[in-house]
Order: sequence, then structure tokens, then C-alpha cells
Amino acid sequence: MRHLRVILIGFLLTANVGCQSLRDAFGIKPREPHNNNTGVVQKVTAEQLVGYLNTQASRLQTLSYGDVTVSAKEGDGIRGAIKEAVYPNLRGNLSASQPRNFRMVAKGGLVDVKVDLGSNPEQFWVYFTMPQMQPMYVFASHEDFESGKAKIPSSMGNMPIDPDWLMQALGMTTFSPGLPYTSTSDEKARTYTLSWPTTTPNKVAIRKEIVFLADDADAIHNQAQVKRHVVRDMKGKVLCYAEVKSAKTVPTGGSDPQTGRPYVVQYPTELLLRWEEQKFEMTLKLDAGRVNGQLTAQDNRRLFELPNIPGANPLNLAEARFDNTGRP
Repeated sequence: MRHLRVILIGFLLTANVGCQSLRDAFGIKPREPHNNNTGVVQKVTAEQLVGYLNTQASRLQTLSYGDVTVSAKEGDGIRGAIKEAVYPNLRGNLSASQPRNFRMVAKGGLVDVKVDLGSNPEQFWVYFTMPQMQPMYVFASHEDFESGKAKIPSSMGNMPIDPDWLMQALGMTTFSPGLPYTSTSDEKARTYTLSWPTTTPNKVAIRKEIVFLADDADAIHNQAQVKRHVVRDMKGKVLCYAEVKSAKTVPTGGSDPQTGRPYVVQYPTELLLRWEEQKFEMTLKLDAGRVNGQLTAQDNRRLFELPNIPGANPLNLAEARFDNTGRP
């Protein structure tokens, strides 16, 4: 069950990046070349940061990776102590499209492990199997999960995050302009932080943050413009975060009529996901990326409908009852 928890957590949280010159987006005048990445960090408003994210989301309708490598480890060894568990690497592929479609299928190499994680506008699912373990296949509607009717058992993580954060993390979420956002800047780190209060599906108050690089990202060196997504409790303690280790910048067609620069968007190519209390972290290496590829009706059915997996019966989390070990 620990392995299932690891995979489910990976489904519930991944990380994002979005791009286009921040100076272009916010109307900041360019600095002289020798002053780049130095000097005063220009002030921006929360509305500007939200607008930037929404513009980028409008340019990233579909995203797929033909080669995904998932590696994970758990225990005190993450912080330099002795105890540590390292899980076998998984390889597979990932596809996503707005507003809520997601699918990642991955298998082990030397170990016979298979994972199938997915979501569509109505529901999400998790399938996991490994040697000497009964396959686990669970699903829930977004409505039941958001209302708290469908609960994740503690043995599967019980993390204070909802599946929609996955789409936010991939840069495919449009943010409501009416939330109580705040914006801060950090001169030393040269970052902007957009933050706002919200609640988990089980009504626990949390605060979300998105950290931006204040200077233009260096596309040549695969630098990410959006650096981190963070979840904190209301006392400020970090519960989990996703750090974009690298990203790729690609044109999306058209150009800015004022600057003449082509419209671009970024997608992550390596993500580090970290859960503090669980002492667990996961790295996703995302290769063979494709942006805005056309999906047919047949593609959408094949990728984003609850799959029929031979030998596995899906269990509705809104109806399931689990014992103390997390078994149904």
C-alpha cells in the first residue's frame, strides 16, 4: 500500500511552468545588457501575475510526453540521514488537455510494476499493481472528492491536495480573477510570489503559492519562468512543493503586435516533487514533449475515459470502506 500511496500522491501533484517575457507581459522596460539580473526588482501586481498565468494557459491547450521516467525515494535519507527507501524507476508516457483531461501510464523495468493514472471532466482514477500484491483500482468523481464524500485512505497518502492541482501544475489552469490574491517580491532571490488562501477537499485551510523568476527566463539553458508551486498550512509551514528543474520554450504561433516577438509557452522537462511531512520526493523526467497536438474524438476516448483493465474491478472511493490497514 505504501507504493500505491506514492503513486497516488504523484497523481495529485505535479508542477508547472509558463512563459513569455515577463517584461513584455508587464510592460517593464528592458534593462541594459550589462544590468541584466541585477538592480531593483520591478514591482508587479497580483492581477498582473494572474493575467500572465491565464495568458500562458490559453496557449497550452494540449500537452503530451512520449517518454516519462518516474523515480522516487522516501525516508530520512532525503535530508542526509541514514534511513531511506528508494523505489524502482518507472517509464511510460503522459498526455493532458484542458480543462481536466490527464493520463499517465508507466511500467517498471526489472520489476513488474504498472501504474495507470487518469482524469477527465467527471472523474479521476488510479490503478496500481506489483508482484505479490493484489491490484488496486480506485476512482472517484470530482464532485464527490471536492465535497469530501470520496476520501483517500490514510495508507494512500491522505494528502491535502486535490486532483485539479495537477492541471494547474502543468500550466493548463485558468485562474479566477476574483480570489484574494497577494503579490510579493524578493530582491535577494529575484522572484515574485503569488499567493492566496483556499481549502482542501476535506475543508482544511491552506495557502497556495506560485513563485516566478523576476527576470526573463533563459530559454537557451532551459530555465523556467515559473519556478515553484507550494502548499503551506495557515501557520506558514510548507506541506509540499513542486520545483521546476528545467523547462523547454516553444513558439505557439503568432506574434505580439507591439514588440513583434513570437508568442511562446514553456512546458516542464524535469520536476522535483517534495512532501515534507511524509519525507517523500519524486522526480519526473519528461522527454519527447509535444504542445497543442490535435486530439481526435477517438484519441479522447482512448486516453481519457475510465479504462477497462483486464482482471481489475474499479472501486468507487465514495462507496468504499477501508479497514485500519487501508484495505477495502
